[in-house]
Amino acid sequence: MKMMPSCREISEQASDYLDQDLSPWQRAAFRMHLLMCVYCRRHVKHLGFTVATLGKIASEEKARENDDIQQIIALIKRQQKESPEQKGGD
Repeated sequence: MKMMPSCREISEQASDYLDQDLSPWQRAAFRMHLLMCVYCRRHVKHLGFTVATLGKIASEEKARENDDIQQIIALIKRQQKESPEQKGGD
């Protein structure tokens, strides 16, 4: 087994590293490579920033969707109060 992963392997494993899905040995070898390779260090840093930014955007979008849903529910409730259904026949 090779001790030090190549830059290509680092690129392929970067998402797993950020998600903490590497074994302890893989993680140690990954970190060792990052200590020695500025290019891979930058790549992983930028990937981590991108993932964090996308996660933030997704959570903000979900919050906006929830706000929209709450506004629609409030509008429906107001409309129901303003025009109660007629009881009985037509």
